Parts: sequence; structure tokens; C-alpha cells
Amino acid sequence: MRIDGLPNLQKVSQPNQRTESSRTRSDVGRGDDSVEISNRAQDAAGLTETLKAAPDVANPRIGEIRERVQSGYYNTEDVRREIAGALLDTDGIRPVVDEVVEVRSAQRKMADVPDVREDRVAESRTRAASGFYDQPDVRSQTAQSIIDESA
Repeated sequence: MRIDGLPNLQKVSQPNQRTESSRTRSDVGRGDDSVEISNRAQDAAGLTETLKAAPDVANPRIGEIRERVQSGYYNTEDVRREIAGALLDTDGIRPVVDEVVEVRSAQRKMADVPDVREDRVAESRTRAASGFYDQPDVRSQTAQSIIDESA
């Protein structure tokens, strides 16, 4: 079939490719095969060997600390308080601790405030029954208060 206006393209065949299953055993692992390892892979292998050769304990204090943990040294109340005090004196933890203290104080104060203030509910009922909220200036003030609180 021919389409006018287009050049007549000849059919291009793909080279004959064999699948893995059709290869003969003699094709696999010929002497001219080669493998090339990238510089990054060689560097990684070198670092791995360096790490394997490094001593188990990089810092000599780690052994000392392990001994103290095993002996129960850190289980005493005095040592725990000393560690906690040192942690609290660091720049990163002190602001967090201060904020926690402030939040807990606010929570205690909020616990004293009742969820429903019965005196205000009674006052609102009396005002509603007397028509207080139907006055134009009260409606305007109420609307403005709602707008101010939502902004």
C-alpha cells in the first residue's frame, strides 16, 4: 500500500538478537569479556575496608562509660539528678522546659474556670426575654464583636 505525499520508506529490520535462553554455553563467559568498576565503587570498597580495620572503640571514654553502665553507676539518684541538671542547662533544652512549665500553669488555671458560667447564662436569658437583643444598637455591637473575634 502506498500513501501519496509521503516518501516511500523501506522496511527496516532489526538485527538478529538472541535471547538469554537461546545462547549456547560456549557464548557465555568468553575470554574477551571484561568488567569495569567505577571510581565511586572502588572508593566505597576502600572505605569499607578502612572501617573494618578501624578499632571497635573510636573513643576511649566509650569503654569507661560501658563499664559504668554495667556496674550500675548511673542508677543512683545523685548521678541522675546531676545528668538531668546538666541537660537542663544546655541552650537547646532550657527554652523547651520553660515552655512546658508555662503550658502546665495555664492548664491549671483553665481547670478552675467552669465550662458553663451559670450566672452569664441566666443574665442572657433575662435579656432575651426582655427584648434587649432586639435593639438596633445592641445588634450592631454584637455583629461588630463577632467580626473582631473572627479577624
